[in-house]
Amino acid sequence: MSLTPRLDLQLKQRLALTPQLRTRLAVLRMSPLELAEEVAREAARNPFLLHSPPAAPAPSDGMVAEQIAPALGFHEDLRLQLSRQDLPPKTAAAADFLIGELRDDGFLDVTLAELSTELALPLALLEDGLRALQACEPAGIGARTLPECLHLQLRAKGLGEEDATQTLAHLDGFGRRDWPALRKALSLPLPALKARATLLQSLTPRPVPETMAAPAQHLRADLRLERNSDGTLSILPERRAHPALHLDRAMVARASDDGFAPELLERARALIAALEQRGQTLSRIGDWLALNQARFFAEGPKGLTPCTRGDLAADLQLHPSTISRAVSGKAIDVDGRLWPLSVFFSSAIKGADGPVAAGAVKKRLAELIAGEPAGQPLSDESLVEKLNAEGVDIARRTVAKYRQGLRIPSSAVRRRLAKARRGADTGE
Repeated sequence: MSLTPRLDLQLKQRLALTPQLRTRLAVLRMSPLELAEEVAREAARNPFLLHSPPAAPAPSDGMVAEQIAPALGFHEDLRLQLSRQDLPPKTAAAADFLIGELRDDGFLDVTLAELSTELALPLALLEDGLRALQACEPAGIGARTLPECLHLQLRAKGLGEEDATQTLAHLDGFGRRDWPALRKALSLPLPALKARATLLQSLTPRPVPETMAAPAQHLRADLRLERNSDGTLSILPERRAHPALHLDRAMVARASDDGFAPELLERARALIAALEQRGQTLSRIGDWLALNQARFFAEGPKGLTPCTRGDLAADLQLHPSTISRAVSGKAIDVDGRLWPLSVFFSSAIKGADGPVAAGAVKKRLAELIAGEPAGQPLSDESLVEKLNAEGVDIARRTVAKYRQGLRIPSSAVRRRLAKARRGADTGE
């Protein structure tokens, strides 16, 4: 047997999520507080970085309800669960990345196809990572839609794939308790149908319940509104909220001469570049808000213009998932009051004078309920009539959805609460 050299070409699939890209994506998603903590940690262990912490917040920061945001408290538990699954390294890396893309309620609001295109990752690899993530607790984690969330929960409760799909296809029938129609559609006896209805009642619309959220943390402004003397608006980065970071030139020179710690120098440069890109992205979003939400800054929430994150992404020619990361956990200082960037994005509802932002409708709904006569709460139907009279074309189920989102109980519950309060006041 003779040994001869040979040149072979092999096509190998590898995870293209480089450390630099991971850093950029992670930094963009971080809130100012998370960013300050991460930068301080990296500066403490990286001799190439010179670090100045952000200025202390103004005394008024964090004093209004809009400034409270849940800290990310379930991510590490998910990572621990993934570590116990004995996954292939590439699948584990993809699942770990997807954890960072989850919303605070556990939903994944970006499609795998979008991530595949943006990050140059194989779609099949992301699908494997998502399956691994969705196998974790709580059931429904990583769902992209409410039906998928409910489907995952039904599977976790013991239903097979087909049974879960068929059950969700007949939600209306279960809601009406239409047993004859359900028996015909699902070929199940009445006791089994009632058991299935009880199972449906145990489901939750959000994968991560609020009781699992970490303690609340106060937002700090990434952006600040300035009202110019000529009446125009400017939205500028809030420099005080951001740590200052730059390279130690003496250490860089030493590294060049002695070949000292090149991997640390690369990490330092990647972090500085990520900070600069984060700032540029937020500045562009600020410019867009000043142009497109001027009525909000003049009139408050009632002046909110309907727009979505997709509109912003299209106008700035950025990927939708980039916008999602940039908006998450960020706030703007408007005349001393902080507003989460998320409030500026909502769907449109038909109004007499054109589209009305869903956020503005929710605020008006809360005002109507707050002003209802004591002991005579407005039903959802009455609220619909009042909003219709004000030119808002809205359905009763939408009013109920918005009311529930505002954590306002139904009129029947409000009536019982008012009666209980009257009884307590009169000693009855």
